[in-house]
Amino acid sequence: RSLASYLAGLLLGLSGVLIQTMTRNPLADPYILGLSTTSLSFLAIAMILFPDLMIYRYSMILVAFTGALVGYAITTSLSRLAGGGANAIILSGVAVSFLFGGLSHILLYVAQSKLRVYYLYLLMGSAQTVLSGDLWYLAYVFAGSLAASILLHRFLNAYLYGDEYARLLGFRVDLLRIISISIVAIATAVTIAIIGIIGFIGLASPHISRYLVGHDHRFLVPASAIVGGVLTLTADILVRAVSMSTAGIGELPLGVFTSLIGSPFLAYLVIKRTRS
Repeated sequence: RSLASYLAGLLLGLSGVLIQTMTRNPLADPYILGLSTTSLSFLAIAMILFPDLMIYRYSMILVAFTGALVGYAITTSLSRLAGGGANAIILSGVAVSFLFGGLSHILLYVAQSKLRVYYLYLLMGSAQTVLSGDLWYLAYVFAGSLAASILLHRFLNAYLYGDEYARLLGFRVDLLRIISISIVAIATAVTIAIIGIIGFIGLASPHISRYLVGHDHRFLVPASAIVGGVLTLTADILVRAVSMSTAGIGELPLGVFTSLIGSPFLAYLVIKRTRS
């Protein structure tokens, strides 16, 4: 369980730094941009329509991956209609997140009533239901995502200065953007399929890591992953400690504690960004 929490945090921290770089927005993360909720909605639909197929983890991950890609496409399309810019993509992401968040609640409630299986843990995240075999999915996806992200570090550094600058250095911006978003989507998908939605880790980890190692993605990517892992594992330890002292109520969701950690951090970032 501790390994699962830590590996999920590694994936969320890595996803956070990539999505913030791709959108050039320090307030972005897979949760805020709607990738997590669209991924969960697709997963809930598949559970209702194909319950026999959804007993396999790889099927759940594939469906969640598709949902994450669709969520990003919807968010970016809405932001372009709104004129583009940093604020447009965040507001579009919040709208998509709320829309599919409500939809996923309804669909998972239907899935639980129809299949008599407890799926609501996916809404707020929990490492309680993780099996030992699930660790390999988290580990393999993280290893591949980390290796690909470090190989792309020069592009990621150049991309922060704009598309034209990246092209002048010989990078194919559109192709590399697709690769980066695909990494974020698969990392988000495997986390959703195994543990559920865990918010704000992807937002906070890159900011803490920039303070520690600077902006060079060669160091920032692994540092953000490690910070995400530590934050998620710490939150899961707190979940277990609090649940032991509230016997009879049941275990609290992991996502509740990460939200408690992340919400004040998000408020601080919004205030700081607005003032600047």
